[in-house]
Order: sequence, then structure tokens, then C-alpha cells
Amino acid sequence: MNLNKNYYSILGVANTSTEKEIKKAYYKLSFENHPDKGGDAVIFGEMTEAYDILCGEEREDYDKKSKFGNCYNEYFELFETNFDYSYDDTKDKYEKFKKNEVYNIHIKVDDTFDGKLEYERWVRCKPCDGTGKDLSSKIVIKDNDGNIMKIFDSEDGCDLCEGTGKYRDQDCPFCLGKGKVGLNPCTTCKGERRILGKQKLTKIKLTGEETKIDAMGHCSKTEPGKVGYLLIISN
Repeated sequence: MNLNKNYYSILGVANTSTEKEIKKAYYKLSFENHPDKGGDAVIFGEMTEAYDILCGEEREDYDKKSKFGNCYNEYFELFETNFDYSYDDTKDKYEKFKKNEVYNIHIKVDDTFDGKLEYERWVRCKPCDGTGKDLSSKIVIKDNDGNIMKIFDSEDGCDLCEGTGKYRDQDCPFCLGKGKVGLNPCTTCKGERRILGKQKLTKIKLTGEETKIDAMGHCSKTEPGKVGYLLIISN
């Protein structure tokens, strides 16, 4: 099983297709691409591999671990990373993994599920409105003697030069000609733009083996406004 292959695409079916639909697509394609009928042996081999995975016991595993699966769980990506014993290399791989944000949350429930759920998820930091910056901080401009010349509210653009980078025909002394100034990180989220909170849901009605609830997953750190989904899997 190759998790980097889109077996569904190879057979031209959706990842929500039933086994019957997958078999029908395979039989149709195999008739057209079988080597005995002049078809390409490599293509036929790919089709057969896809069929064996999607119509066999490995489909469930593939659907969870492959980004092409119908219930992909990003957490498996960490465990699929081939770390070695080099500390520096392992650290680099882990940092690379962390950049691939996990948005969706998968929770399994059994027959004792009563419609109530409590779990942890990353939510947008309200004090900084998801900016990661201390919006209440001030910029203090002082002269060479330490006397306060002016106080500005913190913003992305430099207030002294109004974002131009120039002040009195010279490089702005405050932003050093960059037109922007650094802000203090939010004291609540420490600049992370989101915080880990407790989510409580009640009166959940399961719609089958998998129940998907939009906007109840993790809030993105790098893409403002993006929120994953919650997938409840019933045994």
C-alpha cells in the first residue's frame, strides 16, 4: 500500500464510493486497458493495485492514513515520519511536520454515547483577535536624552513615518526605514494567535458510522478564519 498514491483517482471514483461502485469502475477500466486487449501493462498494474487496496481489508487503513482517503487523520502523518537517530535531522523533520497544521479532529464513541461530548481544540484568541499581537501596547518615542516625545498605539505600519520609511527626508529613526515596526506578542496566546480550550457539545445526533460537524475542529494558526471539522466515528 502506497499512501502517496491516489487509488480513487486511478479508478476514476470518489473516495466516498461504495465497494460495488469501485468494482464496477475497475471492471470497466480493466476491459479497456487489459494487456491482452492492447492495453498498457503498467497502467493495468496500477489499476489492479488500487482495486486490491480499495476492495480489501487495507481500505480502512488507507482511508485514515492517506491524504486521499475519505476519513484522513493528519495525526498519522507524525507516526509515518521515518526518524533516524540523528538529533538535528530528527528535529528538522519534526519542525517540518509541525508546519503541516492539523485542522480536523477525529473522536471515536461507542454505544454508550449520550449525545454529549467534551474535547480540547485550538480556538482563535479573542483578546488579540487572532493576530498574535498585543493590541493594547503602546510605542513610545524618546529623544536622545530619554525624554518622551510622543506615544503611538501599536499598529503594523510605523506611525512616525506613516509607513513610508522616511522621516524629514531621512530614514525613519524609529522603524529604521522599513516602514513597519515590531509589536509585543499577545499576553494571552504568547503570539500563537490561538489558545487551547475546552469544547462542549450537547444534543449531538449521530447520522451513521461517521458524523461530521463543520467548524468544530482546530482553528488554523497560519490561515485566519480557517477551522477544521469534527468527525465522530461510532463503533
